[in-house]
Amino acid sequence: MIDIAIVEDSKEQAAVLESHIKAYSTEHKLAVSISVFYDAITFLEKYSAFHIVYMDIMMPMLNGMDAAKLLREKDEKVILIFVTTMRQYAIQGYEVSAYDFIVKPITYPEFALKFTKVLGKLDRDLPADVFIRTDTSFVRPAPKDILYVEVKGHHCIYHTLNGEYRQYQTMKSAESALSGQCFVRCNNFLLVNLTHVDRIEGMTAYVGGSALQISHPRRKAFSEAFSQYMGGTKP
Repeated sequence: MIDIAIVEDSKEQAAVLESHIKAYSTEHKLAVSISVFYDAITFLEKYSAFHIVYMDIMMPMLNGMDAAKLLREKDEKVILIFVTTMRQYAIQGYEVSAYDFIVKPITYPEFALKFTKVLGKLDRDLPADVFIRTDTSFVRPAPKDILYVEVKGHHCIYHTLNGEYRQYQTMKSAESALSGQCFVRCNNFLLVNLTHVDRIEGMTAYVGGSALQISHPRRKAFSEAFSQYMGGTKP
């Protein structure tokens, strides 16, 4: 789930941006949560961690630029995108580490192009969850929901509780993204979530209803890792 905040005093403009986000998420099968705030003061008072914030600049009481400075005191990492009617304000955005800006009126093609770039940044910046960029969608499963990862050719297939997702990726890269999350290889082509291992019989690990082959070179290490996990210790 990608958490997005819209800070915009115009209800009409906020609705346009919200509709663009929903259209994109539907088109690309992306799970998003959208919170709308009609003034910056309320936004800052009720702030909780967001992945992306769309901030209008020209707002009453507290303008977007000053609000962004206060936002950075709360959250240095959130992706901040200014929404403005005048491009010259965008230059000031560098002072508060704004990632990008969008000029009103916001058209869907421009929004979609920029939002795709934002998702690429999330892909790089959010190692806690796995961000999968498939041919047709963006998916961000929590590690606990991944049963195992299988490599075929130049792709990794993520077998999850909610389905399978294929991404152009090396096994080494997938293993690095899931490090520290109880994932261990049972052979060179399979990375298994020990949380979902039902049992091990001989050279086979049963994971979420699938029988996975354990290779001889990895049998000892995999079995020991599973024993540690069952004993309450992370491998």
